[in-house]
Amino acid sequence: MEVTNLSKQLISLAVQRCRLSGDPCRISVFLRQITVSDSVFTQISISDTGVGSCLKEFQELKIGYNGFAEWDGMLSVTTTSLGDSEIFHYKVNLKENAPNKRLIKLPSSPKKNAVFSGTEVSTSSAEDMELLLADMSSFLRKNIAIELVAESRDEHGLQHEKVVLATELTLPSPKSSNVLQLASGLEDYVCKHRNFNEKCQSCFSSRDNLKVGNGQACRQKHGNDALTVEVVIIISDNELLGPSNSSPSCLKAFESKTEVLYYREFSPCSVHQSAVKALGSIKWNKYGLTPRSISDEENSLVFEWENLPPNTHIDIALHSYDKQVTVPPLRQGIQLETKLVKEAISLALDDLKERYTGALLSDHALKIHNYAPDLARSISGLILSSNDPNFRDECFSLLGMQIGNVEGELLEKCIKGKIISAIDMNDRKPPGLGCKAAVPFLFGDDHFQEPEYMDEYDEGEEDSCNLMDF
Repeated sequence: MEVTNLSKQLISLAVQRCRLSGDPCRISVFLRQITVSDSVFTQISISDTGVGSCLKEFQELKIGYNGFAEWDGMLSVTTTSLGDSEIFHYKVNLKENAPNKRLIKLPSSPKKNAVFSGTEVSTSSAEDMELLLADMSSFLRKNIAIELVAESRDEHGLQHEKVVLATELTLPSPKSSNVLQLASGLEDYVCKHRNFNEKCQSCFSSRDNLKVGNGQACRQKHGNDALTVEVVIIISDNELLGPSNSSPSCLKAFESKTEVLYYREFSPCSVHQSAVKALGSIKWNKYGLTPRSISDEENSLVFEWENLPPNTHIDIALHSYDKQVTVPPLRQGIQLETKLVKEAISLALDDLKERYTGALLSDHALKIHNYAPDLARSISGLILSSNDPNFRDECFSLLGMQIGNVEGELLEKCIKGKIISAIDMNDRKPPGLGCKAAVPFLFGDDHFQEPEYMDEYDEGEEDSCNLMDF
């Protein structure tokens, strides 16, 4: 539906103007059914309170040839910036092939000392309003807080309105970075089961069952332009979910499939091949994940996971855009987006591991976990069977336990917890730091001095740092 694609482009431009503002903004989309010479049209108006338009964005709009069969190709643009004393009006003829001839300036109107900024763009289409409303509603729910109103009259002349309420967002600070804004939006998207208008209270009465990680990679391309890739990954779980106490929509929301959301220049679009290649090259087993399949379904990339815990779901959102930088390039030449996507995804996964203990443990760490109960039982038996009271007292002290009649089960549980904690901490170590940055001691001792020969180990040999190698 070409006219809807144009509407999506216009909405995306409004989103960019709001982001450039740096202040809380509002975007409204208004659909009105009008009749002209016995023909019914849908008038579309998109307004925002962001920075004023630079107009160049409308000169560069692209629309498919088939779209002209449904509408006249004319845009009405009203815009003003904070520093302007006037409100400017333009007509934009998108049928004109030469961009510099598209713009027609109309008489401006005074602001009368008022201080505000914003843009309103209007166009009309012969498309059925119900089809436009359904398609645009789905699009808007994946964006920022937007209000969509559709107005029509029936055969008796009575007016009817359909409203898609502004998205309920947990708004971050207006000065938050783009990646934090993306994380906030994805959280709300997840809490609404990726479909509904309202947050699912039965699954997400609080956000304690959401684990959020983000990563960002940036490389300068040429001049002052830098390609930036931001990634947000959310792991949600619901231990109480079950067929007997949950709705079908809740059960479906925790399936083992992940649809990757991809944005380019603040606008949703189909996943770029560079992102597909990067996602396929990630060493997922480092994070305890195994993709069963990666498929392209209707321009969306879908992961199906093999070993996710029950009632657990993973959501991934990627955003690629150019931004202005003032520092000289660190490396010469154009950096591949594939490399940046892979780097940002890895940083987001590492961020999750660092923030949440026990999250995304590697396959190797999970395998070592299986040895923890037997090892704890052996150490507990060694301590309790010792006839040396000083040795036993020192062990209890290092474990942080009171000396006395300690039951074997309690001692074993304490030791097991320390073993698992050591494994998890070692699994979260930053790559490339080798043994010197990881492997905590099972029994901490502040007086222990690390021997100098530790520096002689090869930092590239990860296996030498694993807990089970001693």
